[in-house]
Amino acid sequence: MASTKPQTVRVVAGTRAAIPLAEALAVQFSDRLRVAVTLAGTRRVPRVVGCTVDRMGDADPGDAVAVIDALDPFDRRAVRALREAARRAGLPRLAFRPPMWERHPLDRWVEVRNLMGAVDAVASVARIALLALPPDQISAFQPIGGLRFPVRLEQVPPGWNLPPRFAVQLGSANRSLAGEIRLLQRTKAQAVVMRATGTAEEAPTMIAARTLDLPIIMIRRPRERGNPPAQSRDAALEWVSVVLGDAARVRGATAWR
Repeated sequence: MASTKPQTVRVVAGTRAAIPLAEALAVQFSDRLRVAVTLAGTRRVPRVVGCTVDRMGDADPGDAVAVIDALDPFDRRAVRALREAARRAGLPRLAFRPPMWERHPLDRWVEVRNLMGAVDAVASVARIALLALPPDQISAFQPIGGLRFPVRLEQVPPGWNLPPRFAVQLGSANRSLAGEIRLLQRTKAQAVVMRATGTAEEAPTMIAARTLDLPIIMIRRPRERGNPPAQSRDAALEWVSVVLGDAARVRGATAWR
């Protein structure tokens, strides 16, 4: 670009994987790029020069030349809001999502479309089901009587008041296979309810269920509108390189091709 003023790329961070991506952008394009991060679901913060947090949960791209949507793909309201904000501003937008988990031959998945599908299915699968879900989704299972739901959380959210059969099991964000196996054995879980996030952080829970031959009620990831998202850091870096090198040509694009 002709201007020597650093351009801004906004990363809207809804997952833990978004922060390493933002940091990689700041390092690779340190001479010509400012990386502005909006925290929209993750508590991690960047720790490299040129990559700063300046907003919380705001879909407005501001003065950015491009937007990277690194939101939780299950948060459809936030994804739609960001997509619309980028469209109104005429900015290129890249969806950044981890690749889907590949189903292993030993996996016992009961795939459902959404959270309510999981609620409908759980009683036919187990009497004790570990809920490995965001805190705001746990109460959906409260109307189901006769079942116990150990709940895997990193911390107890404010105002938690669910009955004792929703027993909180505090666990680290850095999950290990051995730790998840112990959790399932300790709670006597007969099944797991979780989302098909594809993230490395949640994979140990899935593999632990496989190891113990437990079924998983797996909530499918929502489909993405537009072109396929970037599934790796390298693909996202390449996309930004194109934006910085030829912004006029890609302006108005909605996703990496």
